[in-house]
Formats: sequence, C-alpha cells, structure tokens
Amino acid sequence: MTPASTLDSHLRQLAERMQALFRDAIAQANAEVDDIVQSRDRDTRRIEHQLDHMLGFCCDPDMLLAYKRLCRHYFAIDPAATAGYVNAYREMWDTPDDADSGEAGRAGV
Repeated sequence: MTPASTLDSHLRQLAERMQALFRDAIAQANAEVDDIVQSRDRDTRRIEHQLDHMLGFCCDPDMLLAYKRLCRHYFAIDPAATAGYVNAYREMWDTPDDADSGEAGRAGV
C-alpha cells in the first residue's frame, strides 16, 4: 500500500466510525425524546439536558427533527427557555446563506 492509499483507508474508517456514532446518538436521542413527549414529562432539567446533548448533532437532519420535536414539547412548558434553544441552534448551525435565502425560517427552527 502506498502512503496515500493508507491515509485514504484510515480516513474512510474514521468516517465510517463517525457515521456509526451519529446513528447511535440519533437513536438514543429519539428514544429519550419519545419518552419525554409521550409521558408529557415537564422536568425542565431533563429536557434541557437532552437539548444540550442534541445540539451538537443538529447538523444531521434526523437529529434536527428530534431537536425540533423536543423544542415544540418544551415550548408549552417554558417558551422563553425554548427560544434560547432555538437561538442556540441558529447561532451554531445557520450559515449566512441560510439567512439570506430564508432557509432557517422554512426549517421551522
């Protein structure tokens, strides 16, 4: 193997591991969000803890859907705190192109 092909192989393996971690994180987040929403849990610490953990993965559309679902649930409990989480998402993940094209508004976050 050449050094370039070895590097390529290592990068591919790393990407595969990262994808697996994202899939696991999304599955775990969806299970937790399902439990919170279905049980109508109003525990703000639990909800905020979950939102905090999910935020870093919201670059993935499936995680963003779960994040939005939990934000909708939380809005009925604490609208001001929910607005903070919506803004945190926008600060972390919105790009200037999104703001110019209205993508953020259409995304519902």
